Amino acid sequence: MTHRDYQPLIRREGGVAGCEALVRWKHPEKGFISPADFIPLAEDTGMIIPLGHWILERACRDFRMLRERGLKECRVAVNLSPLQFQRADFFKGLCQTLEVSGLPPEGLELEVTEGVLLDGSDGALETLHALRGLSVSVAIDDFGTGFSSLSYLRHMPVNKLKIDRSFVNHIVENDKDAAIVEGIITLAHRLDMEVVAEGIETEEQLGHLNTLDCDIYQGYLFAKPMPLAALDAWLVKEERIRPVS
Repeated sequence: MTHRDYQPLIRREGGVAGCEALVRWKHPEKGFISPADFIPLAEDTGMIIPLGHWILERACRDFRMLRERGLKECRVAVNLSPLQFQRADFFKGLCQTLEVSGLPPEGLELEVTEGVLLDGSDGALETLHALRGLSVSVAIDDFGTGFSSLSYLRHMPVNKLKIDRSFVNHIVENDKDAAIVEGIITLAHRLDMEVVAEGIETEEQLGHLNTLDCDIYQGYLFAKPMPLAALDAWLVKEERIRPVS
């Protein structure tokens, strides 16, 4: 059985920037299975297409409701598989999902990996420009873990770079990781992009990222992934949405 969770993203100056939608699979005998295990299997079998559509549709519906209750100027971030992004009818299907769900396009952010953008770059560039025209935000996930040329960033209409947690984990004690993070933040800001650091677990990591002017934070230090009901309660406590009367 699949479950959807949401993990808040927090702005450097305070306040909620949005939430990332995460999918979990609960096996009847083995319990929750890591996405690192079942997502590759879903991609190999083609099941990632209906699974991806389900999480996108539910995330859009959930955030439309939260926006109606006061969560303005926040986006829900949804990860896209290469198979989803590269489908010929992807953009048309996305527009239909937004229309049916009632979520305005500026309430959605799509997270893609560098490989998705570079495979068939002409088609990817066309889709990215269409998304920008629709006011849907695009973030490059796990940035810094690939080996591709950075020249593509000059041409891709991308809004955010997400620093992989592997660099954040040791940013305090490893000078090389710290230098890479600083370089990514500087590069992104020069290209008018925001930066999200994921996997933040300690005050020391947060303090280091603050000194580097990172824009948005995500990690257990702020909040763990949680079901919609728990997220609702968390947002009410944070005075970001109105309680249900």
